[in-house]
Amino acid sequence: MIKNLFCGLIFITLSLPLVAENHEGNSVNSDFKKAIKLVENKNYFEAFEIFSNLAEDDVPEAQYNLSILYSNGLGAPKNYKSALYWVWQAYLNDHETAYKGFNAILELTNDDLRNTVATQVIDELLLKAQNGDKIAPLKLGKTYLSLFVEAQNQPAYLWLSISQAYGNESASALLEEATSQLSLEEVLLQQDKALVTFNEITQKN
Repeated sequence: MIKNLFCGLIFITLSLPLVAENHEGNSVNSDFKKAIKLVENKNYFEAFEIFSNLAEDDVPEAQYNLSILYSNGLGAPKNYKSALYWVWQAYLNDHETAYKGFNAILELTNDDLRNTVATQVIDELLLKAQNGDKIAPLKLGKTYLSLFVEAQNQPAYLWLSISQAYGNESASALLEEATSQLSLEEVLLQQDKALVTFNEITQKN
């Protein structure tokens, strides 16, 4: 049943309007269309290569479709770890369908794999955040709250505080969610850590 769900998802996704054209430019749109045609012709390996390149460039539609290919073993051997990683990247980049895909892939994995992928994503995002990327703190907050099996509310609070300081309005609701799970003492501790971290980042960059 899960297999059928994923096979359906890829063709539904590929038939949607190409949002990538709106925010990535004509070259990405052209490559994306080419990958769609390749999938329609069952040339999965070639499509996989294109989606992989676009996914590395943070194109959410490509990240989502790459996840689907991994989950079905099309274009590359089936790999649920990679499927989970890429569907989460698509979610962090605001792909509309990615969270549903994320929940479906979770049914194919276990807690250890989920935490392993979460740790990988966190390590990558921490490097970006510490180098001054202003979007990474929000992605860190989301990952700490929702990708780990057990929400990591304290580091989520820290990075969401920094995201809010950068002016990201969508951080506020998530910050409230993290706060609701913390004691006052924990909140005060994370506030101090967030201020120190924020100052280190802004002074370095």
